Amino acid sequence: MNKLNIIGIIMILFAIFIYATNLLDHIILSITYPFLEGSSKGKSIILFALMGSFLLFYPLFKPKGLLGKKISSLNPKFEFDGQKYLKFTIITIFFTYLIGIIIEIWIRIKMGVSIFTIFTAYNSDGFSSTAITHSHAFKSVLGFVLHSLGIHFSSSINAGDPLALYTIPLSLIILITFPLIYIAGITALSGKRNIHKVIMAFALTILFIGMLDGGIFDFPSWIGLFILLGVYFVKKPYLKNISKPMLIIGLLIILRLSISFFGTNADYHEITIINPSNDINLSGYDVLSVQKEGNKMIVKVPGNIFDKTLLLNLTADLKGKCSGFFLSWNVYSYV
Repeated sequence: MNKLNIIGIIMILFAIFIYATNLLDHIILSITYPFLEGSSKGKSIILFALMGSFLLFYPLFKPKGLLGKKISSLNPKFEFDGQKYLKFTIITIFFTYLIGIIIEIWIRIKMGVSIFTIFTAYNSDGFSSTAITHSHAFKSVLGFVLHSLGIHFSSSINAGDPLALYTIPLSLIILITFPLIYIAGITALSGKRNIHKVIMAFALTILFIGMLDGGIFDFPSWIGLFILLGVYFVKKPYLKNISKPMLIIGLLIILRLSISFFGTNADYHEITIINPSNDINLSGYDVLSVQKEGNKMIVKVPGNIFDKTLLLNLTADLKGKCSGFFLSWNVYSYV
């Protein structure tokens, strides 16, 4: 046992403490919100538990570690090379993010709606929302698997399983990519200096969180990717090589903004309700038009309503009256 192993154990025990009690919820959320962007304590639990596991178990994946020796003996290609494993980790992460984007597009094409929409799905356990700019496609698998095992969360943790009906089977790819990223990532950090181990463990952890909650266009993913790309690319001269990760993250930010503005409909919000019941009441909204197409009801309301307010109101008012709905967005409503 070394110092990092002990820190890892403490972090895992702290994650269990956060899960079992509500004593420090407000304090923890205040600390983690700037880089996790989440109001659910589920992210904090994953942060401490997963990062703690990296710091606790990395000795097993060293070249002479119990698992490291076994992995290296499988094939000459698996012989320890920190940069090689880090490169594989980064490529697998980007591949997973790409699949997440494809899932978001696939859901909307299948339903015949614009890709520039927020989708909210319901089931008996509650609801969950997702969008190409903030994706919960893989979070739905986590919730689905855990609930299938009989593990249920408190109301303060949204596991995203209402979306599973729409994301599976493609989203099940994380059952392959997540273990690969974990094994390759922990192997890559095992050959680094202690400070780099801690930095990489943090980056890998928030990348897992970003893949589950937010996707590639969300802030936690940008932080994690920037750190991993920095560790991979940056060497002397530092200023010259830091430009590579900065360029990649810069392009992701530009793409995120482009999608947000290009997909904006400032004239009206279009609400596409899936499998609506006969008792839907939208009298509290300034309805511009209502149209029915098969199993869909398409409603238009003024575009100057704040996106978040409209989404929250619709989520509450349509609960139990449909299987889900799509909502177009207006970025300018945030200004």
